Amino acid sequence: MPCFQVLQYLHGDLKEAGVLSSFSHTDNPSPGGSPGLIGHGSVLMGDERNKRYRIQSEQFEDLWLITNELILRLQKYFEKQGIKDFACSFSGAMPLQEYFELIDHHFELRINGEKLEELLSERAVQFRAIQRRLLTRFKDKTPAPLQHLDVLLDGTYKQVIALADAVEENQGNLFQSFTRLKSATHLVILLIGLWQKLSADQIAILEAAFLPLQEDMQELGWEETVDAAISHLLKTCLSKSSKEQALNLSSQLNIPKDTSRLKKHITLLCDRLAKGGRLCLSNDAAAPQTMVMPGGCTPIPESDLEERSVEQDSPELFTNHKHLATETPVPEVSALQGVSE
Repeated sequence: MPCFQVLQYLHGDLKEAGVLSSFSHTDNPSPGGSPGLIGHGSVLMGDERNKRYRIQSEQFEDLWLITNELILRLQKYFEKQGIKDFACSFSGAMPLQEYFELIDHHFELRINGEKLEELLSERAVQFRAIQRRLLTRFKDKTPAPLQHLDVLLDGTYKQVIALADAVEENQGNLFQSFTRLKSATHLVILLIGLWQKLSADQIAILEAAFLPLQEDMQELGWEETVDAAISHLLKTCLSKSSKEQALNLSSQLNIPKDTSRLKKHITLLCDRLAKGGRLCLSNDAAAPQTMVMPGGCTPIPESDLEERSVEQDSPELFTNHKHLATETPVPEVSALQGVSE
């Protein structure tokens, strides 16, 4: 279960101040003896003995709402107390592995959607070709035998319906996956901001890079858009040399074959920030600051950015849909030679 320690402070003061009042209580006490406070799938547990709070959830993306709400309430509480130097921070390992799993799942659904639409298009062409052939037979004054065209038409029709259902179901799953990915992205941006103590303008730059699309589209997807935005940051304000700034970015966005390049760039972005990189809109980056890098960000060679990644064919991601598992085998399109002529 993903878990993040967000606060270590006086437990009683926050309870009496009503900071946690609107969270619903659970029946199961937390390990320290204090009842847990729960949101939708996320739990905020207080430890009386160690005077700290812990947020945990079964799903990584569910942590964002309750974590963001807790930080907002804490800032409001300390502002009322007249404490101006209060600040939240994050010093743990950046949870990139959990984030990458959501990216891979979203990308797999995109690839499945493309393959399902291609199959649906092929079967639709085959269905119309059989229809034309049958109409020709029926209009002939001396009709020839159907030669099982009626059976082939029925089987193709069933495949078209099954593929259409599969496309619709995949689109629903893709929408849900994109919603979870956006929530996880908000959480990653929040943690990076706490980790590097970024300003509001710098966080806005991260949000523009990681959340460029309000909705996912088949023609222009999240992966290639975010990869282009992060590559721009790495070659401008986060660049290490003028040679990187001279590299030209591709002006055309195409769906990638896999997510390895995107994940490498996200890791490199965290690595550059850990080494003192500063997010800004101008090409002139400020002097590097000494920062402590968390354990989750392993330094990678800077030359990797200049190398052209060798794209390898990704493994077959398309899995047989449940609607197609029981379909009666239908002859291949090649068996219809002359039908579409």
